Parts: sequence; C-alpha cells; structure tokens
Amino acid sequence: MKKIVLFIGLCILFTGFVSLSTRAQEAPAPPENFIVFEEFVQPADMPAFIKVQKKTIDLWKKHQFDIPIYTYRTDESSFYWVVPIENFGGIDALFKKGQELQMKMKEDGFDGTKEFRDLSTGRQTVLHWRKDLSYHPSGEFGQSPDKGYCEWTFFYMKQGHEKEAKEATKKYIEFYDSVDENYEWDVYEMVFGHDVPCWVFMVRAESELALRELEKDLFSKYSEDLDKLWTDYIKNVRRMENRKGWFLPKWSLNLPE
Repeated sequence: MKKIVLFIGLCILFTGFVSLSTRAQEAPAPPENFIVFEEFVQPADMPAFIKVQKKTIDLWKKHQFDIPIYTYRTDESSFYWVVPIENFGGIDALFKKGQELQMKMKEDGFDGTKEFRDLSTGRQTVLHWRKDLSYHPSGEFGQSPDKGYCEWTFFYMKQGHEKEAKEATKKYIEFYDSVDENYEWDVYEMVFGHDVPCWVFMVRAESELALRELEKDLFSKYSEDLDKLWTDYIKNVRRMENRKGWFLPKWSLNLPE
C-alpha cells in the first residue's frame, strides 16, 4: 500500500464508492466490510521495498493519517493491507484525505510514485465478514498482537453452492459447540474480486507450531467427526488455496485499543 491516492483511485475503479471507518468514529460493533489491498513484491526487491515502506509509514504517522489499516506479510512475498469500510457510499472525504496526505508527503521530499517505481504490483478485493459463519465462543473478535500468526484458506466455491456451504459450515459450529475446545475462526465472503464466489477462512494463533499442535490434538480426539464434516463441506468447493502470514502491528494504523 504505497501511495494512498493511487489506492483510492483503484477503489473507485474496482469497488465503487466507499466510506471508511476512522478512529474518531466509535463503532458499536466489529467492522463487517473490508477492502484488501494485496501487494506483491519480488524477493530480490524486498529489502528496497521494506526500506521505502518504513519511510512511508513514518510519514503516515507523522501526519496523523487516521484511517484504520491492518497489515500482514504472507509467505508468498506479498502484503495484505486491510482497511475497514462502512458501506459503498461517500468517497469524497476519503479522496480529500488522500490528496492532502500526498501533498504533505511531497512537502517532506517524499514522492511515492518515484520511490516505489518497479518495486511492487497489486490487486484489490472487497470482503464481507460472515458473522453467522465465524466462530468465537470466547467473545474476542479481531486481530491481536498476541496471536500474530495467521492462516487463510481460500475456498473457491462451485457456482450456486453457497447455501449448501453455509449449512456445512454451521455443522462445524454445532460440533464445536458440543465439545470443550479452544478453536476459533472467521469466514469472509469475497464480494468483489477475482474468481468469485470465494470464501476466506481465517485462523489465528500464537505461532504456526501452536496451531499445528492444536489441530493435531483435535484430530486425535475427533477424527471421525472432522472427516465427516470436511467431506460434507468440500463437495461444494471447486478448488482451494492456503496461505500463511504474520500480523505486522508496527505497519498497522489506528487499530482498536
């Protein structure tokens, strides 16, 4: 996410008009809609990209850019910049903020267009958090630094199978309600992006090892039930992708305290 005005322009092209939640607004509930900017960096360019991105974030903070941003680095040489949005209306205030920030950064001698030239490419998606299919019996929602390891599974659904996939996911919820285990997840539906329909299943843990140990323990206890649940769910999926990543709190902005 190198040049906020560029990304705002891409928002207009790819997602229509949006209004963003800011720290000044007190949200009564967790955000349900997100724009995700995925930025790809060639491994050879990663040191230069990180150096320039650190300068960018320092300037965002210096000029008190008040847009919430959740930042992740993945195991595929890319970054997720996740921005909560309220709805698809009202881009003017955001565009104005972006223009003002760009001018301030140029006054500091930083031109993002020049600094990031040739360092990365990107794509954008819009996600909707499916509260009804997510599972948080602890009542704790959202990202936290103590569970900085993340995994995302992208389920590209068979066309027209959303209802069946929903019912299959609810069977998972019913199962975990019936056992005393500490396993939680979020489900995001891709509203706009590449290769839809697509659901994104996200889990968080203290580390990859902690997650693997938890899954191993669950399967040792409930392999028959879990196999049945998986078989019922996967028949609605045409392909899937897995991705690992890490939350970057120092590269994130204006997160809930």
